[in-house]
Amino acid sequence: AILTEPIKNRTEKEIMKAFDSIHEYLLQRGLKPKYMRMDNEALAALLQNMENKKLDVQLAPSHMHRRNAAKRAIQTFKDHFIAGLASIDPQFPPQLWCRLLPQATLTLNLLRSLRINPKLSAEAQLSGAFDFN
Repeated sequence: AILTEPIKNRTEKEIMKAFDSIHEYLLQRGLKPKYMRMDNEALAALLQNMENKKLDVQLAPSHMHRRNAAKRAIQTFKDHFIAGLASIDPQFPPQLWCRLLPQATLTLNLLRSLRINPKLSAEAQLSGAFDFN
């Protein structure tokens, strides 16, 4: 699944807050992450936070984007979000972009299949069967 959390800026505090929010979201759904693969630009405080949460952290080698699935997931989400932005009303206030994230995340995860069970959507893993009504 691809999960999103808006941040005001790229400060350490905001990044830590976003990570903690997504980690808590996964724990509430009974999913306990065990392993994180990150790029080699990860913040030291974030790495320490992951170690405190008993997550196995592996840094991808620099300039090896093929080995970092997170980079591909980020690009997939960007493409999906930009496609969604192209379809909104031209009068939509741009400062409210963060309000579009839940819908974009939901629709993307409904389209993505799970790696462990390709017959299920990523959203089904997180929240159960989706009610389209």
